[in-house]
Amino acid sequence: MVFKELKAIDLSYGLKSFKALNLVIESEALQKNFLNDPQTRHNYVLAPLTEGTNWPVIFHLCGYFSTPFESFYFKNLNTNFVQKIDHGTFEKRLPQAVHVFVEANTFWGGSQFINSHGCGNYQDYIVKELYPAVVKNLAVSSDPLKTCVVGGSSGGYGALSLISQKESPFSMAFAVAPDSLFEMSLLPEIYQAAPELLKYKNFSALKKKIHEGEIQDKKSFFNLMNVVAMAHCYSPPESFQNDFIQLPIDLNSGKLNLEIWNHWLKQDPIHFLRTHKDHLKNKQVHLDVGIYDNYHLQFGTRQIYHLLQEQNVASNYSEFPGQHFGLTARKMLFLESLISKGWAHG
Repeated sequence: MVFKELKAIDLSYGLKSFKALNLVIESEALQKNFLNDPQTRHNYVLAPLTEGTNWPVIFHLCGYFSTPFESFYFKNLNTNFVQKIDHGTFEKRLPQAVHVFVEANTFWGGSQFINSHGCGNYQDYIVKELYPAVVKNLAVSSDPLKTCVVGGSSGGYGALSLISQKESPFSMAFAVAPDSLFEMSLLPEIYQAAPELLKYKNFSALKKKIHEGEIQDKKSFFNLMNVVAMAHCYSPPESFQNDFIQLPIDLNSGKLNLEIWNHWLKQDPIHFLRTHKDHLKNKQVHLDVGIYDNYHLQFGTRQIYHLLQEQNVASNYSEFPGQHFGLTARKMLFLESLISKGWAHG
């Protein structure tokens, strides 16, 4: 039995439109994952207080190094993402819907919400376990057109990946600043992390330093963790050797290993959306990105949009005068647009 329990969460700040729940999954897909991360997963859910059935369902995917629980944290003199959703729904600017905050954390800070040798089968966990548990235990709509997946950065990548799968339960995706155009966004990060990675003979040595708290304050820490996490997500099984991963570059010479790099590129949305085009029929993809994105993702997102247009996938595209971080406001604008897209308030 995959479903474990559904229990209420007591939030100190209270909600006007929702009850907060914890949907606990004992995941079979994540059993014996490579990182030995927990197979028990806690997914926080907002369910409408109003009596009713057939609610639309929205899955929220967090960005790299973030957790879904952060959306629920109390903020002094400010409102968190959950409170913004609650206020918007109460004021009828947002449709009433079930909101699922997907817990897909790994030791290295992210799974990209895909199946991978180095992290585990997170796509299967979401599509084959979490989504069916939501349908079974909550009064969500059976209408496939009322299912949506939303995310920014790594979450945007996950939204594009999930909606383009053959067995995807989602009909609509909103991806803001999705990881893409790896040549510009990811390859420079690998070169930047190379000097730091050379200090460690294996990942056990790196983990030891992390547990001892010796490298968290370094400016290079986020970049280093991002590269290691992406290597676990994108590298082929044969590149995992002697408690380390062979990266797309030689860490000493900087020479590109085309065999491994090409394997990474196949998992770039610019590439996999082309091969998954048949799975995008009757789907909607909404793209958004800042024109000053810190990782040059505006160029990748533009290419994704043009590709979707060429494939006649229902899609739209917008840019805003901002950078990569602080994407909550963009998600709220999208959620507010759902009423105009035919998602009634309730």
